[in-house]
Amino acid sequence: MITDAHQHVIQLLIIQDTPSDQLGILDAIKKADLRCNSIIAVSIKEAQSQFNTHSFDLIISEYQLSDGIVLDLLPIANHIPIIVITKISNEIITLNIMKAGIYDYIIKDEALHYLTVLPITIQSVLRRKQLERDAHEQQIFTATLREIATSLNSTLELSEILHRILENVRRIIPHDASSIMLIEESVAKVVLCSGWGEDVVPILMSTRFPISGVEHFRMMYTTRGFYTIPDISTFSGWVQVDGVSNPSSYLAAPICFNDEVIGFLNLNSHTVNHFTPVHAERLRAFVDQAAIALQNARLYQQAQALATMDERQRLARDLHDSVTQTLFAIAMTTQAIFKQWKQDAYSVGESLGELQDLTQGALAEIRTLLLELRPSALLEADLADLLRQLCATIKGRSRVQVDFHTRGKADITPEAHRAFFRIAQESLNNIIKHSRAKKATMRFTRRVGRVELIINDDGIGFNPENIPASHMGIKIMQERAHDANIALTITSLPKGGTTIRALWMNKEL
Repeated sequence: MITDAHQHVIQLLIIQDTPSDQLGILDAIKKADLRCNSIIAVSIKEAQSQFNTHSFDLIISEYQLSDGIVLDLLPIANHIPIIVITKISNEIITLNIMKAGIYDYIIKDEALHYLTVLPITIQSVLRRKQLERDAHEQQIFTATLREIATSLNSTLELSEILHRILENVRRIIPHDASSIMLIEESVAKVVLCSGWGEDVVPILMSTRFPISGVEHFRMMYTTRGFYTIPDISTFSGWVQVDGVSNPSSYLAAPICFNDEVIGFLNLNSHTVNHFTPVHAERLRAFVDQAAIALQNARLYQQAQALATMDERQRLARDLHDSVTQTLFAIAMTTQAIFKQWKQDAYSVGESLGELQDLTQGALAEIRTLLLELRPSALLEADLADLLRQLCATIKGRSRVQVDFHTRGKADITPEAHRAFFRIAQESLNNIIKHSRAKKATMRFTRRVGRVELIINDDGIGFNPENIPASHMGIKIMQERAHDANIALTITSLPKGGTTIRALWMNKEL
């Protein structure tokens, strides 16, 4: 679960064995009007004992004390920032302690100017530490969004996507109950809810909410922005539903696709003022991912219901266009979210690089799914391009690096064309699910009368003779290869990686 950092009174540990220095530091902090709870320790041992009963935001310490030096605290300080104040002016010592992880170093002077500098240094160090926390939180959130996007884009079944939305939003925003609404003819209807009592769910599912008659729905529908109600007891616009207890606070966001509001994602809490601006920003980013998945699923449902192949192919093209545009839009939106982290450019660049891989991988995966909607598309596309696209999907689903190499061109039978694609698809799925590999390579070679596909990985491997009955992937690959006259061999050893080789030869030549 991702948590938020909240401002609080600074818990300060001062390690000084000279009473006058102790008083000087306390007086400087008081004059600067810093909100601190300060605890004094006069030795390393006494300071170490304080960690058993207190948590600290900052340590201010003399370098040399009677029983040791400040660096002795580092193993138990647990990344708490430390400011060293000392009379020792030695460049080598200064360099060593900064390398060891001390945040700042202040030299005492007889005129006591260092006490004027101290409050400024405290604020600077705490701000630096907060930026580090924020960057770390953002990295966690980015990684979580990456996983969520992969999960949402791995299926086109509407009911499954709805469940995954409510499961995943709990990972990034703590709340007590949630619901998804979809809009039909300007009326919002709950299609799935979580965290409600069994007696309440049928009531929610059967209630209809005209958008024009509910203030917060009308505002979200009009502005496309999120809506927060810190205290529902003071909100006159709340619509009371008979048999349903009101929450204490509320956060919601419209689910938009191509500037059309298709639904709402609602979060409720039993605590007043529970939802923060950080929660709202996270929800905004999350619903962008949810909107893509929902719209794709809705279009896919329509495609399944169409009676003719022409209509199915037209819808597949529409789905392709909408996915491409929306993935581009979500990439732009994500970039805007990260602008607030300008203070840590390296971290932001790395995060955006990961999101770029996610976007490219998700796009490749959706294109692959679209092929399933058009049976002729697999045969119309060049097989090397299809295999390269399969490799690209891995970027959106895992951290496995897949290198693709191809050479030559040659005609093969439609059955072999389809079989090579399915074998490659199943092999990559197995690498992601079971191999724990860091790297894989796919080589596809074509020449007249002979086509060969070799896939190997550096994973944990397995014993091909002891494959569980529940693992049907290899059996299916073998059946596809047999039906297409492809010779399939699988070589693997525990801790030795796996190699899959598929060879088709034109027996008529």
